[in-house]
Amino acid sequence: MRPALRDRLVLPILLPIGIVVVIAGILYGFSRILLSITPTSAWVTAIVVAAGILVTASVAAGRKQIRLSTIGAMLGVTAGIAMLAGGVALAVTGGETEGEGGQEKPVVALAAFNIAFEPTSLNIPADQAFTLRFNNRDAQTQHNVEIFDTKDFSGEPLFAGDLVTGVRTVNYAVDALQAGTYYFHCIVHPNMTGEMQAAQAPGGGGGPGGGGEPGGGGGGVTVEAQNLAFNTSEIDLPPDAPSTITFDNRDAGVPHNIAIYNDSSLSQVLFTGDIVTGPATAEYQVPALDAGEYYFHCDVHPNMSGSVVVGGGGGGGPPTGGTGSS
Repeated sequence: MRPALRDRLVLPILLPIGIVVVIAGILYGFSRILLSITPTSAWVTAIVVAAGILVTASVAAGRKQIRLSTIGAMLGVTAGIAMLAGGVALAVTGGETEGEGGQEKPVVALAAFNIAFEPTSLNIPADQAFTLRFNNRDAQTQHNVEIFDTKDFSGEPLFAGDLVTGVRTVNYAVDALQAGTYYFHCIVHPNMTGEMQAAQAPGGGGGPGGGGEPGGGGGGVTVEAQNLAFNTSEIDLPPDAPSTITFDNRDAGVPHNIAIYNDSSLSQVLFTGDIVTGPATAEYQVPALDAGEYYFHCDVHPNMSGSVVVGGGGGGGPPTGGTGSS
């Protein structure tokens, strides 16, 4: 093809298409980073990237002639700034679940599904900052969490989380609350409400589940997933106290989680653990449950299931009724 024909026909068509494709790839990758960090870190990162793009564009515009290599270099610099800023944000926010003195903040899980909170009752640590891990499971729907000390949600909220458009999980950093009863709702859907009980962990432990430390209150158990099966058909938890389940997903490239329901009808969810793609381990902070027998399964593979026995004297001992390799 003659250079003149290429310059007149091919480049005017292919060059814009190529630039759009590259920009779309950069935006998609950058959006994955922004969705993985907290809202505050996301907008700070976006501002840094926007400033870098403006500077790069100004330098390119100052040249007497814009060549293809100049455009390529500009796109490369833009992508580099985006990835660098996102990487720094991920590294910084990776420590946001730490409290004072470098101690791990307690994590309390809350989900939004079918325009309702799951669960509607939470146990939180008193006098200690904690992380509220909010999982919006309603696609294309905005939710958030606001915490009040009044049941009618009057006055200013003690905490107001940023709006989250599903499906997405964010970590809300909540300041310490004194012992007592609190109430939460979604500002977009006020009918979505729930109650929080702030109390000191038994034995002075640090929040829900006591972090699995001795004397922290609330027993800890380990559950493994391997070959699309749990290594136990029964999970024993203590009654009327938060507890910790250490979930070890050994299935490489396969997502699993543990969700606890009132029974096999799944009519009421009591706890939903984050989905973990193996091999990986997660610490699930389970709120206090009344004595009794409940049902658990993997939301991704519902055939992986079993019973949760609360107050049965197991106290988190060795699992029984295993259905897979340990």
